[in-house]
Amino acid sequence: MSDEQPQHLTGIDDEIYMKIWKTEQQYISTRWNNVTFFIGISFAILGFSFQSNLALPEAFAIRISGLALYWFAYAFYLHFYAYTHFLRTYLIEMETSGRTKHTIQSKAQVAVSIGINKYMATRRMLLYFGTFYSLGVILLLLLHL
Repeated sequence: MSDEQPQHLTGIDDEIYMKIWKTEQQYISTRWNNVTFFIGISFAILGFSFQSNLALPEAFAIRISGLALYWFAYAFYLHFYAYTHFLRTYLIEMETSGRTKHTIQSKAQVAVSIGINKYMATRRMLLYFGTFYSLGVILLLLLHL
């Protein structure tokens, strides 16, 4: 093929690749803004539950509300992660099939899957923290705090 052929005939979709990559980055930003908002509200509710003038049942009800909001944020994260995962998979597919010259997503995937990073996936960390959060709320109830 000559260098003068139109890009669409060569099968190279660098412009499309970059549009998808930018869309994915914007989507991640929006997802994290929303998730951190709900998690922040969850912790604010938890903090509110430690007021000394609240009876144990009231404090527990408030803590359960905060906990429910945390798990809502986690479900929200998982729901929107699926779309992000789809976009990342599509970008890697474009890279491996030779439809783009870029290798951003493949290199990023390798970088985050080495060493301790492969055990520290965000989904797992949010799940583990939510489990500890849940156990903490139960422990506070059992200790009558």
